[in-house]
Amino acid sequence: MSKTIENKYQELDEISHVLLRSGMFVGSTKQEIKTMFLYDSDSETMELRDAEYTPAMLKIVDEVISNSCDEFRRKDNLGLTDIWVTLNDNGWITIKDNGGIPVVKHKEIGIYIPEFIFGRLRTSSNYDDTEDRNVIGTNGYGVKLANIFSKEFIIQTADKKHSYIRSWKNNMRILSDDLKIEKTDKHYTQTKFLLDFDRFDGQTGFSLDFVNIIEKRCIDAAAANLGLAVHFKYEDGEDSRKSDWKFKKFDQYVDLYSKFIDIEEGIKFIDEQKSVWVYPSGNINIGFVNGAECSKGTHFKAVRAEVNTAISEYLLKKEKIEVTNKGIDNKYSMFMVIDVSNPAYSSQTKEELTTSPELFSREHGYINCPDKFLRDITKSEIINIVLDWYKQKTAAEDQAEIRKLNKQAGKKLMRSDKFINCTSRKRDEKELWIFEGDSAKAGFRMSRNPITQAAYIMRGVPLNSYGMKPVQVMKNQVFSDIINIMGLKWGENNQATSLNFNKIVISSDADADGHHIAGLLMLFCNHFPELFDQGIVCRSISPIIIAENGKDSRSYFTLKEYKKDEKNLKGFKIKYIKGLGTLENRYYKSMMENPHFQVFSRDEMADATFRHWCAKGIADERRDGLKNEV
Repeated sequence: MSKTIENKYQELDEISHVLLRSGMFVGSTKQEIKTMFLYDSDSETMELRDAEYTPAMLKIVDEVISNSCDEFRRKDNLGLTDIWVTLNDNGWITIKDNGGIPVVKHKEIGIYIPEFIFGRLRTSSNYDDTEDRNVIGTNGYGVKLANIFSKEFIIQTADKKHSYIRSWKNNMRILSDDLKIEKTDKHYTQTKFLLDFDRFDGQTGFSLDFVNIIEKRCIDAAAANLGLAVHFKYEDGEDSRKSDWKFKKFDQYVDLYSKFIDIEEGIKFIDEQKSVWVYPSGNINIGFVNGAECSKGTHFKAVRAEVNTAISEYLLKKEKIEVTNKGIDNKYSMFMVIDVSNPAYSSQTKEELTTSPELFSREHGYINCPDKFLRDITKSEIINIVLDWYKQKTAAEDQAEIRKLNKQAGKKLMRSDKFINCTSRKRDEKELWIFEGDSAKAGFRMSRNPITQAAYIMRGVPLNSYGMKPVQVMKNQVFSDIINIMGLKWGENNQATSLNFNKIVISSDADADGHHIAGLLMLFCNHFPELFDQGIVCRSISPIIIAENGKDSRSYFTLKEYKKDEKNLKGFKIKYIKGLGTLENRYYKSMMENPHFQVFSRDEMADATFRHWCAKGIADERRDGLKNEV
C-alpha cells in the first residue's frame, strides 16, 4: 500500500527528533566493543583492554560531568572544588558539585535559570562567540540530553541565597509540579537521573565495563582540571566501590600509563596555551581540550606536524635519509592538555576537534612548539626508533624488489647484440669475457674457442655502482645484461655450480683507462662477494710489449719484466701494444688459448678500499691518501 503525503512528509517535535536520530546527538545506542585504557585498581595503573559499552550512555553521563567541569573552569564560579559521581545498580546516576547555579528568573523568558539550563533545548551560556570561552559546552544540548534519555530527572541547586528543586519525567516531556525554592547559605548543584534503558539496545543496567569507563572519565576530569577533586562511587546492593582523584600536576596522570611508556624518557613543554608531553614509542594519543577528553583532531595534527618535521629534517641532514611525516607519526606517544577558544568539533559527541589551529586563541592563534623542545626531540630515543623502522622498511622493500628482479632475471637482455655466446653446455668449462669497445669484437670472434668462450662487449666506461641498491644496478644496461647472462640472483649466496659460466674474465687494456674499467667492473662484482670467494672473477693480462726477431717472439706483461730482459733483446723489433684492438691475430689467439689470469679474492680491507676510491663525498680523504702514498 502506497504512503500518503502526510505519512511521507512528517514533522517531529524537538524531543522526538533527538530520540529518533540519537546518533547525531549522543552517538550509537547499540553496544560495541572498543579497545581503551581503563584503570586497574590492583596495579594502580592504566590497562589497555577491550570493553563492551553503549557510546550513547557514556556520552549522556559525560555531558553532566562536563557541565560541572565547565563550571569549575569559570572564574566567577561559587567556589567549586569537588565533583561527586555516583552510579547505583538500580539505574540512578547522581552527579553533584559544590558550585551552584543562580536561582533567579530569566527576565525575558520568565522561568528560573535551572529550568532554563536543564529543561529546554538550545539554551546555553556559551552562545556569545565574541567571548573567549575555554569550556566544553558549545551547542546548547549538553545536559538536556541526559534529561531526554531519562525516565526521571531531578535537579537541585543552590547559590548561597536560595535553593531550587524540580524534576522532569518521561524523557523531559513532563515538567513536574514540584518546584521548591527555599532560602539557604549553601551552594551546590546535584543532577540525579534514572536512565531510560529502553532507549539503548539490549541494556537493562550498568555493566562492569561501563562502570569502569565512568571511573576512567572521573580520573580524566581530575587530570585535565588540576586542583579539582573528583569522587567516584558505584553502589551495587551490599557492595560498593569508590575512588578519589585529585592531581597537582598532569605528570601524575601520565605516570598511570607507565606500562606503555618509559616515564624517564619524557620530553615536555608548557606554554600559556597548552602542555605537551612526548615519549618514545607507544603510539599513544591522550588529549584534553578545555578539560574534556579529546584525543583526535587539529590540536594533535598541529603539534605532531612540528615534531615530525623536526625529526625528518634532522634525519635528512644527519643521516641523509628521507622519511615522511607518516613514517614518523606512530613512533612516539603524546599527551596534551590544551585550551581552545570557542572550540568546534566534528559532532556533538566531541571526539574530534576541528577548530583550525590559527583560531585556537583570539590573541595568539596557534603558539608554535619551543625550539628547545624540538631540539630535545632530535636528541631522544625517538630518532633511533625511527631509524630502526626505516632500516627494516627499506630492507623489506629491498627484499621485495630483489624477489621481483630475480623473477625477471634471464628473461631478456637489454642489448642482446652485445653478447657473443658459446655452445658448450658444461658450465664448468665456460668463460664470460668482458671487453670494452667494438674494436675488440672482431679479434675475439676470430681467436676464441667458440665452444667455451663467450663475450659481452661494453661501450665506454662502466658506471660507478658504489652504494647502489639492486634496483639501481639493474637499471644499468651493462650490469643488468651481465647479471642475466651469468644467472646471478640478488640476495642469495650464488654458488659456481648454479651459474651459467665458471669465470668472469675482465679483458681491458693494460693502461690507465683499462685499469679504471677493470676496477669499476670489480666494484660491480662486489655486489656479489661470493664470486670472489670462489675465484670466479679474474682479469686477462694482455702483453704491453712484444719483441720480435724472425720467428722468435717474446711477450711482456709488465714493464718490469721487459726491463729485466731488455739486455737480451739485441736485434729484436720492439712493439708497444696500445690496446687489445692493436694486437695481431696470432698474439690475440695466443692470449685466448693460453690466457694469463689474475684471479681476484677479497680480504678484510676490500670493502674499505672500495669505499676509499669509489664513495662519493670523500674527495678530501682520497686526496690525503694519495699524499701519504707519495
